[in-house]
Amino acid sequence: MPTDGPSPLGRMRNAEHTGENRCWPCTAVNVAIAAVLSGVAALVAVELALAVALLSLAAIALRGYLVPGTPALTRTYLPERVLRAFGKPSPPTEPDDFETLQKVAYHRENAVDADDFLAEAGVTADRDEGRELTEEFVAAVAERLAETAEVETLRAPLADAFDADPSEMTVDGDEHPSVRVGNRIREWPSWSALRVDVAAHETLTAQTDDWAAVPLEQRVNMLETVRSHYPTCPACGGGVRRANEVQTSCCGVHEVLAVACDDCGERLAELDPTTHAGRLVS
Repeated sequence: MPTDGPSPLGRMRNAEHTGENRCWPCTAVNVAIAAVLSGVAALVAVELALAVALLSLAAIALRGYLVPGTPALTRTYLPERVLRAFGKPSPPTEPDDFETLQKVAYHRENAVDADDFLAEAGVTADRDEGRELTEEFVAAVAERLAETAEVETLRAPLADAFDADPSEMTVDGDEHPSVRVGNRIREWPSWSALRVDVAAHETLTAQTDDWAAVPLEQRVNMLETVRSHYPTCPACGGGVRRANEVQTSCCGVHEVLAVACDDCGERLAELDPTTHAGRLVS
């Protein structure tokens, strides 16, 4: 049954710090503070401790925090290693079986020089202003982009790109897509960015048999940097530009080299400016 407005709880909720915008380090800190306050209240009366705990948890659930200024306090005083613990999942750093060790060794042996590889594959060419994507490669990627407008059309080529079984892969996200393969989650700044990677992967697969032999992580890095130089926005066809921007989250501040459409703002890449400025491939 429709209502004339949000519920009382809805009006109390702070959308800026709850739901998808919730800062989990902030939440953890505030829950710990609530526990301490409840413990102190318990010295007076159990009933008081229960009331403090309930009110504190309600505030955290509805407002995102208990102590005003928590986002700034969290990124200022929590160690980086603690903030990273609440960040994006990462793959295991140590292989735990002989087969994995063999794969790691194989990948190291098959690493390529990215600049030379892409030039020989017809992806890049030297121009007056430096090395750029070739018109032929851009046109081939554009053709494949027209075929990957829906999520389901991305699943099979994504699985191929990441050497995964499509049934074991999860594609998710609203504005910022993520793909889970096993215990590894990979993320993109937009669906357009993901589509460009898929289209570039398929184009490279068609242009050279050697692409499949390149180590997976090196392929991923090469796709990202090629994407960062893709000249047009897949979402609206506008021109793409680069600009250094300072990104602020509840858990930190960092500068990125943002590659985005001039017309609609769609982001194709967010790169570390210290390693990607002025470079085509790495």
